[in-house]
Amino acid sequence: MGANFARLPSAVQRFHRISGQRSLEGWVETHAPATPLARLLALCLGSPQQDTRGRIRFELDARPDAESWVRHFPSRTMNSRLGRVGELVEEKLGASTLLFSLHATEAGLAMELQSLRFFGVPCPRWLLPTIVAEEHGDHDQIHF
Repeated sequence: MGANFARLPSAVQRFHRISGQRSLEGWVETHAPATPLARLLALCLGSPQQDTRGRIRFELDARPDAESWVRHFPSRTMNSRLGRVGELVEEKLGASTLLFSLHATEAGLAMELQSLRFFGVPCPRWLLPTIVAEEHGDHDQIHF
């Protein structure tokens, strides 16, 4: 993100400066995928398949070259590994590889999906889902 990192809210900056192992807890609400194709994608990514509300535990192992994330949702656990590929962030979820661009917004940070591969096979652009993960923060809390 370069100089744009300084534009992020202080809580978001602090989160992205964490190094080593950390366990964070919070509250999560997820919605079930609405279409058969969305359900297939969620299954491939390991994300929740049903509506859930409840506590979430987020385990982070942040190293200089990569991060491991373990998200303990009420209904399932989702593991991923993140690293940099040029200006993009690569997230590996099982047999899936996602590439995100990062953008500073008025509210915080947006990660926008640029490409997706399953078992190394690229997803065609016309089939690529729209995924924008947003982070914002206030005081000592970060919101995803």
